[in-house]
Amino acid sequence: MEISRGRRFLSLFAVLFILVIGSAVYFFQHTHGQEMEHLNVKYGDDPKQSLDVYSPTVGKGKKLPVILYVHGGGWTGGDKSNVAEKPSFFTNKGYVFVSVNHRLSPKASNVEMANDVSSAVKWVSDNADTYQIDRSKINLMGHSAGGQLVMLVGTNPEYLNKVGLTPQSLKSIVSLEGPLDLTDFIQRMSNYKKVFGNDQQVWAEASPLTYAANKSMPPMFLVAHGTKSIAAFVDSAKKAGNTVDSFTVQTLSHSGVTEYLGSSKGSEEAKNMTNAVVAFLKKYNS
Repeated sequence: MEISRGRRFLSLFAVLFILVIGSAVYFFQHTHGQEMEHLNVKYGDDPKQSLDVYSPTVGKGKKLPVILYVHGGGWTGGDKSNVAEKPSFFTNKGYVFVSVNHRLSPKASNVEMANDVSSAVKWVSDNADTYQIDRSKINLMGHSAGGQLVMLVGTNPEYLNKVGLTPQSLKSIVSLEGPLDLTDFIQRMSNYKKVFGNDQQVWAEASPLTYAANKSMPPMFLVAHGTKSIAAFVDSAKKAGNTVDSFTVQTLSHSGVTEYLGSSKGSEEAKNMTNAVVAFLKKYNS
């Protein structure tokens, strides 16, 4: 009887031990580097106007810089869930990482998409205290179409002005192969006329290059294949006294630029790119 009772006690102890260890492992996996994931938070009335917030574990009262990331997808597709390893990578670096959805073509114009991005910036600023965000350290990052959008919002003041902010509300911008000259881009990639139409004035107004000579823009970091696609922008922006740094990729594919940013699986070039982006962000967010 005593032996049987002892076995039952040991069995119960073993079950409790497994539960405790299992809970600890789950807690560690879901909080180490990411205190909490707030998914599908609304910043507007449209179903596409939503964002995901990834927050690192920090002490109460500590304020962190934030990266607001805008996905690619040719302005017609893509999703805020397409972030690869970036949330865990950047939260482990001490950033809050916010991945944004926006309305897409053909339901929305490029102007409306840019308005969505600026509205998301406004939401981050308004809700900074809730998520332990330092509202003076808001950084934009985007890939491909998302790169064009964050650069447009950061260089053309009218977008942030609409929500009561200015480009100076941003700490920095990182563009991962975002087109800067839509006139040249659409002439080479005519299928994007389905997004921007045939009016070259519209193309120019959507081009960050058009606003490159504006003064007092936030520091910018451009990742691109070669320098041809960014040379005119860099030259004009620097002449106006703005800070523009860049990283040239040789072997990474267009999709690989975002897939391997912050990834432990990337090539040597991908790791060098990641290090360059991290160094740039650290310079303006320390």
